[in-house]
Amino acid sequence: MRVPDTNREHEPRTTNRGFTLVEILLVISIIGLILGVSVPASYQMYLNYKNSLHAEEVLTFVANVRRESFLYGEESVLSSTEGRIGYGEGRHAGFTDTFVQIDAPIKFYKNGTTSGGIVKIQAGDSLYWLKITAPFGNLLLEPQT
Repeated sequence: MRVPDTNREHEPRTTNRGFTLVEILLVISIIGLILGVSVPASYQMYLNYKNSLHAEEVLTFVANVRRESFLYGEESVLSSTEGRIGYGEGRHAGFTDTFVQIDAPIKFYKNGTTSGGIVKIQAGDSLYWLKITAPFGNLLLEPQT
């Protein structure tokens, strides 16, 4: 007859605490799948945001030309050559990563009114239209698809 070992009953059981290789690989593959889906979408959103900032720079510039024309009582004419905005006498403004096209000159008069027109803005791979409405020069920036 066998006598039970009483020392074994009082020893605490040791359990394996940790993750198996399969569990770790499963978690890594799930994280990789989530990143594989979200990173391209997030990057495209970042590019769209960056392009819209470039278009807003042009909007701010046109708003400043309109304001200064009224403030100083000087007529200003906006036109474009080689993707840059021409205003005043021989002055040009270029914008980073932005191509600007104005088909017909846009005049800002001394009394705060304007002839109106459209400024086409190509920022990256996005196209925007800045609509300047006559007679009061309201500015509306619209993305084009």
